[in-house]
Parts: sequence; structure tokens; C-alpha cells
Amino acid sequence: MVTYVICNSAGEIITVCRCEELPNEIEREFNIPEGGFIIDLTGQKPFETLEVLEIHNGYQADAKKKKLIPKP
Repeated sequence: MVTYVICNSAGEIITVCRCEELPNEIEREFNIPEGGFIIDLTGQKPFETLEVLEIHNGYQADAKKKKLIPKP
């Protein structure tokens, strides 16, 4: 099971997904907004136990470091 987030260029989380595999290149092109990026959270302990909605509502992305940080 993989967990990943899709973010826009400002670091706002567009979607959080928990599924069997990461999206392929075509799916990425279709789902990631221009300038956006994907962060793979698979295997990162703080996120493995959180529900998808908790990640979406409680975190934002640092667009430069491409990692999630808690919302202030």
C-alpha cells in the first residue's frame, strides 16, 4: 500500500491517495497541476497511521523541499 499527495506549485495539497501503487507517468501528467508535484509518503511513520483526511487537513507541502509540514 502506498500513500502519496499531489500538490500545486504553492504547496497546497490537492489530493491525498492511499492505493496499491504510485500513478504511472500518464496519470501523473493528467492529475498534477502545472508546476505541481507529488510526494510519496510510503513508509514514513507519521503518515502511515493517519487517515487520508487528517493528512489533507493537517499538512501542507514545503514546495522547495518537497516534504510535508504541519499547518500552522
